[in-house]
Amino acid sequence: MATSRERWTVARLAAIAGLPSKVGYEARDRNVLHPTVLSPSDVLPLLTFEALRRISWPGENYARNTPQRLRLWEHLAIEHSRVGDLSDVDPMTGLYVHPSGADLAVRPSEHAALALRFVEENTPYQYLTLGAWAQQALRALAAEQDQAGRRHGAA
Repeated sequence: MATSRERWTVARLAAIAGLPSKVGYEARDRNVLHPTVLSPSDVLPLLTFEALRRISWPGENYARNTPQRLRLWEHLAIEHSRVGDLSDVDPMTGLYVHPSGADLAVRPSEHAALALRFVEENTPYQYLTLGAWAQQALRALAAEQDQAGRRHGAA
């Protein structure tokens, strides 16, 4: 796993997330990422930012191709996605994003209750698979370390 002494860049974080560097730099410019304190766990807020930037809720007048400030529900969802070390994130962790914020769920009963609530209230929502994203990022980190080990072994 990554050590605390490793240097993390926006481009490296975007690569671990499987996103173009451009998305990472946009997240930095919109204060989602803070380059002086980046860590592997910032993959989740970056992926959350990427997933949300294309959402426009019914009745919301929002030009998706125009750079704007983050909306309140985007801020709330991004902050909810900061769930700690990637290795500590339960694979079942999910984030339900809706026009008034976001709700985190881990246990199946929490997922069922949230989905049912949104359906009953006719509330639009977007489900983000934080647990799966964390597992994907851990695999990408392991592959990066394996590749670096092979480079050092070949030298």
